[in-house]
Amino acid sequence: MANDTKSLAGFLEVFEGRLNKMRATLKTEFAKSKSERCRTTIKRITHDARKLKKTLKQVKEEHKKTCPHCNGIL
Repeated sequence: MANDTKSLAGFLEVFEGRLNKMRATLKTEFAKSKSERCRTTIKRITHDARKLKKTLKQVKEEHKKTCPHCNGIL
């Protein structure tokens, strides 16, 4: 798993941009009237966004900079 997170660290900005696009798509979908909304699209996007958000949180947690003396966050 450590190799996977190291390879993901370089793509954080790309995945954050993708997450922002998903959020924008959801906003446009919810802006539609209830009868015009595509329920399957909303479910798929929310499921993917949750997984991506969780992965980004894990990678950021592993790659945050800490002080070598007190182990505090810089």
